[in-house]
Amino acid sequence: MNYQARCHCGRVRFSFRSPAITTASRCDCSLCVRRAAWLSPRYIPAADFTPHDKPEDLGAYLWNEKVLTNCFCKSCGIFVYIADGENGKDGYRVNLGCVEGLDVFALEVKRIDGKSLPVVGH
Repeated sequence: MNYQARCHCGRVRFSFRSPAITTASRCDCSLCVRRAAWLSPRYIPAADFTPHDKPEDLGAYLWNEKVLTNCFCKSCGIFVYIADGENGKDGYRVNLGCVEGLDVFALEVKRIDGKSLPVVGH
């Protein structure tokens, strides 16, 4: 399926191809608990993902091992996706709350045990 997504204000837009989304993931690491996002159940391969085309609209937060770029809209502050590897070469994990027409409250939620991962530094 083809999915369209955007931040709250609409400035940041992206799209991706994925099998039908019927589940979400919630991570319990210190960052994810604070942002309370429903995440895509798997990383979307870079070949199936079209990131926002204006890097100046995106803020980025790197933490722990600094390999996951947590991207958010500089205008409204909404977390939109995680890019794994340089420029997402290893895939993207999406904030499903940004996906147009997707009811996140209807999804089965699976827990990611991020709390058990070692924290390297901030």
